Amino acid sequence: NNGVTYGKSKTIFAPNDAITRAEFTTMAVRFFDVYGDGDAEIMEQFSGFNDVSSGYWAAEYIKYAALHGWINGYGDGSFHAEREINRAEVVTIVNRMLGRSADSAYVDDHTGDLTQFNDVEPMHWAYYQIMEAANSHSYDKSDGAEDWTRLK
Repeated sequence: NNGVTYGKSKTIFAPNDAITRAEFTTMAVRFFDVYGDGDAEIMEQFSGFNDVSSGYWAAEYIKYAALHGWINGYGDGSFHAEREINRAEVVTIVNRMLGRSADSAYVDDHTGDLTQFNDVEPMHWAYYQIMEAANSHSYDKSDGAEDWTRLK
């Protein structure tokens, strides 16, 4: 009813289908209703994704999410909008949307106290994003970064 989630068509929702990067990004932007200016520094550097044409159904949503720093493309300038999104990518986008970031020094010093996952090694690209999302903690903000003070 709030225009965040739609089906594949007026009569098909496809509840068992995987979700694409474009579909999740579109829902995230609709949820936050972001249609204003993005981060000035990011906007200055953003030149678009080479595989997302202006006529693509989710092009504007992808652009807004990128301008706000919620999503990144790949090193070759692509976004791969139709690729399935994985759990690490979702956690990373949600953390960015909420302005959350793990205190890597705290995480590194308290690994025994943190919720850990056997299949997520510290060298995984989203390790700190996953630690941020999986561990309840108190923090102070300084210069836009979280300084974790304690686990809850």
